[in-house]
Amino acid sequence: MKRQFLILWIILALAPVSISQDETKIQQLFQDAIQAMGGDAYLNVTDIVSEGHMFAFNAEGASSIPVKYNDYTKFPDKSRFEFGNGKKDRDITVFNLGKNEGWILEGQKGTRDATAEEMREFKNAVRHSLDMIFRFRYKDPENKLFYLGPGEGKDATLEVVKLVDPENDEVTIYFDRISKLPAKLEYRETNDRGVRLRHVEEFSRWHMKQGILTSLRSDRYVNGRKSTQQFVLKITYNNNLPDSFFSKPVPPK
Repeated sequence: MKRQFLILWIILALAPVSISQDETKIQQLFQDAIQAMGGDAYLNVTDIVSEGHMFAFNAEGASSIPVKYNDYTKFPDKSRFEFGNGKKDRDITVFNLGKNEGWILEGQKGTRDATAEEMREFKNAVRHSLDMIFRFRYKDPENKLFYLGPGEGKDATLEVVKLVDPENDEVTIYFDRISKLPAKLEYRETNDRGVRLRHVEEFSRWHMKQGILTSLRSDRYVNGRKSTQQFVLKITYNNNLPDSFFSKPVPPK
């Protein structure tokens, strides 16, 4: 009995030390990643404008033809995304979460208000995005961070941290042990049909743009199957985008 009490006492005595070490490790991983991406230059970005090509993949793994996109983001809550190869047939999606507004312009069909489900999906995508996590969410005292140690299998060179918010939503961040950069993100959600989905986004082809190390390729997977692949061809930071740019889109004439 004395031996059992001694073991319990040792565990309890060491627990605060272990927790403190994990907290230090987590903060170091985030700080190293932010420094690798540009430090203050990365954190002081107010908006991003990018253009490139995106591929979609079907259930058999075959890809679509490349589709052009233009993406406009103004932190922390505004987005405009234009998608399509023809000017008059482009889809334009605008969200202004600060006003809880969203619109969808579907080519020649005209502009409509975003549905409640589309608003929810966009908010979920923003919450789990690389920029929101590294610029805002990891510092939020209401969110809890857990160090999970090194990855397994092909992720053995990565360090793993889980972020859990007050709503018990989880996102797992993988840090490359050598480059210090974020390698991928993983989260789960349940869609409107009640199907549980596992989302993974991987980042690669890092290049320096305006003093910010930028991932020019991202690969997204849903339940282990590749869903989209995105290549950034041009990107600029701090463009002074006006708020009016994120208003209801008008169909092209």
